[in-house]
Amino acid sequence: MAKKSLIVVCLLAVVFTITACGKKEQTAWEKVESEGKFTFACSGGYPPFNYIDEETGNLIGFDVEIADALAEKMGVKAEGITTQWDGILGGLTGMRFDCIIGSMAITEARLEEVNFTDPYYYDGAQFFAPASLGLNSLGDLADGKVGVVTGTTFQEELAKYGNVTEVLQFESDIENFMAAADGRTDGLVTSRFVGLQAPEEYDLVPVGGLLYTENIGIAVRKEDTEFLEQLNQALAAIIEDGTYEKISNEYFGRNILEKE
Repeated sequence: MAKKSLIVVCLLAVVFTITACGKKEQTAWEKVESEGKFTFACSGGYPPFNYIDEETGNLIGFDVEIADALAEKMGVKAEGITTQWDGILGGLTGMRFDCIIGSMAITEARLEEVNFTDPYYYDGAQFFAPASLGLNSLGDLADGKVGVVTGTTFQEELAKYGNVTEVLQFESDIENFMAAADGRTDGLVTSRFVGLQAPEEYDLVPVGGLLYTENIGIAVRKEDTEFLEQLNQALAAIIEDGTYEKISNEYFGRNILEKE
């Protein structure tokens, strides 16, 4: 009896192993299709691209509307998730969400970890400072204190400026604006579009020209090639049918996919 039981157990183990080995793991796109949605991450503190509506508590902004437009073309829904920017790439590779639609610049370093779609807008790094300081460029600062969001390319850029002796790091540009307005920093480096949309109460003005320009894309995991292709096709479709330009004009009064 014991021998027969052992044989049955062994046979069941073999069947389970064969079944498990033969089961094909879903690709990211297959998962999106089956669930009827994809999840995307952003910081939630980068107005007007992505931020929390104070009245409703909802995630809103340009990135969010682009995500919704892409999802509609793909026949699914888009679900936004907010996370700290400094750990956002780790969250993507760690399978916490399907992609990053959060105004991420395409860089060589990031391309080693993830893939990007075609750019969905072009941006540039700009130094902003209180108008009362009367600065003409970032180089005018002496022993300057400048704010950035942790983990951004702006943080890397400031390392090139010897006259900036202290770089203060913040989790969002909202905190960054407040620090400059309160005099805790001499100014900040951020997206030109973000800085130009800062509330008038902060009295911040662009100082000098762009420090550099950036291509902004949607990040996906290296292995998710089919999902990447679907996103690129949807992006091309919303550009072609005018949806993209309509959204861009609502936020910026211009098409930010057109290089100046």
